Amino acid sequence: MSIRVGTYDFFAYLIGGVFFLANILYIAQKFLPIPIDIAKLSSTEFLVFGVMAYVLGHVVHQISNRLWYRFFMPKDLHKKTMKELSNELPSIKINFDDADWYTLLAYIKRNSVEMAQDVEHFHAISIMLRSTSFSLLLFSLTFGVEFFTNNYSYAMLVFSILTMILSIILVQTSVKNHKYFFRSIYQCVVALMAKPEQLPIKFHANAGDKKSPAEKNG
Repeated sequence: MSIRVGTYDFFAYLIGGVFFLANILYIAQKFLPIPIDIAKLSSTEFLVFGVMAYVLGHVVHQISNRLWYRFFMPKDLHKKTMKELSNELPSIKINFDDADWYTLLAYIKRNSVEMAQDVEHFHAISIMLRSTSFSLLLFSLTFGVEFFTNNYSYAMLVFSILTMILSIILVQTSVKNHKYFFRSIYQCVVALMAKPEQLPIKFHANAGDKKSPAEKNG
């Protein structure tokens, strides 16, 4: 795996984990006397929190997939994406099997690492957004509980509504990037394997212009 792709994955899990860790610390400070001053944290303590956030990012990713993301993720997204692309490229017969997207991604990597990196960044963004969305959902629920326990504080109600709206926006954007990920895989494979005459590109020369480009420049 290249350094660039590894960086995508690292920050995808790290950012989601940071929001989840922030939620845990926020709830903990409500019930436990644990004063944490971020400004006074040492480099070592920041590193520890970073490692914790990265590990939690993997955990929250799995949890969000089962408890939150599944309600927004269309069924058989890869099939629908393939069908859309097939309709857009009638000159090319596209018949990928259902579970072949990972093999196709490996094929892209073998032919072009840069192309594979461009494809995989959509997947990394999708992971980051769905994990962050789930963490914001937890914040929304936390603020909602505080609304009822803090004498119906309108500030907590506003925070709960805003974080819920933002959570929904992020998870919907995550689904879009997931679709872009599948679409990019199929498009790259088509670009690598299709013959030039099969590509959806047409050049129309001006009938009244008989001069060649060299003659025009001369």
